[in-house]
Amino acid sequence: MLRLAIVPVDGLPLGKRWLSLGDRGKDVRQLQEILTALGLYEAEITGEYDLLTREGVKALQRAYHLPIDGVTGPDTCKLLAEERLNNRILKRTKEGENLNSLAQLYGVGRQAFKDPETRRRLQRVETGRLVMLEKRELIFGVTTQGATGNPEEKPGTDLLLSYVQPEELKALAEKSFKTTASLVVDLTKGPLTPRRRKLLRRLRPKLNAEFIWGLKSDSKYFPSAKEADAILVTLPVPVSEKYTHDVWRREVKRVLTYYPCTRLLLHFDLRGKDRTEQGVERYLTTAERRMAWLNRMGAAKRLGEDGWIFYRYRCQDESRTVLFPDLLTIRGILDHVDRLNLRGVVLTGLDDWRDVWQKEGNRYFLATPRLLVMKKEELA
Repeated sequence: MLRLAIVPVDGLPLGKRWLSLGDRGKDVRQLQEILTALGLYEAEITGEYDLLTREGVKALQRAYHLPIDGVTGPDTCKLLAEERLNNRILKRTKEGENLNSLAQLYGVGRQAFKDPETRRRLQRVETGRLVMLEKRELIFGVTTQGATGNPEEKPGTDLLLSYVQPEELKALAEKSFKTTASLVVDLTKGPLTPRRRKLLRRLRPKLNAEFIWGLKSDSKYFPSAKEADAILVTLPVPVSEKYTHDVWRREVKRVLTYYPCTRLLLHFDLRGKDRTEQGVERYLTTAERRMAWLNRMGAAKRLGEDGWIFYRYRCQDESRTVLFPDLLTIRGILDHVDRLNLRGVVLTGLDDWRDVWQKEGNRYFLATPRLLVMKKEELA
């Protein structure tokens, strides 16, 4: 028999009411404890929603792309329950410590350390100051036939993401299985039909695994927390002289108005592309890229401070344009992913990743490496 329990307003748990300046209670105390753990509140935990608490909430909202009003409403409470909100490592510096010694301690670059409240990169540290290091996933797409990045050489299924084509959904939904590897279903090749959504819902309860939807940035539908644990967004990279990091950043910010940054992974295919005079674009092999470079017409130019390389080249009797990334481009991608405070990034089309890309990721954040195992190059 159901019974009605009457609880005083100041005894409610966090998330049961809106909180703003002047409120008191158990939920305010819980809020202050979370903000303290995130390095956003350093005063005494009083259970009173004072000015310092409001400023901590504003800093949280700013960092995670929510409207900045200092009010703990439904969206802010929902964010506070996110598991991946706790990707921060906080350290109070001791006498004699500096950015170089901290970088050596954690195995990252100097640029990786930030102020917890503003998320701005630190130029120097002072004794007793609270500094922040954030963790992100750096995922490498590898083919089962590929010689580099062989998943069999990397034990532990928790590090793997298995790639599934949409035509495999029906068979998977009808099958009973257990897996601990994350599952990425590629939904970039067509509209998300009602039939396909039904199959996805049937499949989700059968998985003992993280379920990730692979979508394009212009998708008309983003999954709820009950439908997927995260989304992997493939960004279009047109062969254009106007394509800079600012272009895809605007796309990501649009997605962030619908979906939390704590669940958002970005995908970049780094093979490089060319464009014919008829406007047809295609990905280049390593050999084709080398030939295009040898036959280039005029000087190549970088699009933006750390963007893609753009140039024209002669192919038989036709003039074509090329867009391809180099090391500086990838550094720019990693830097912007970190500034946007996303869960991580997926890189495909790399010739090798072991010796270089882990180190590059650690320039800007504490990179957690994972492998996306694909049958062939897809998600493009």
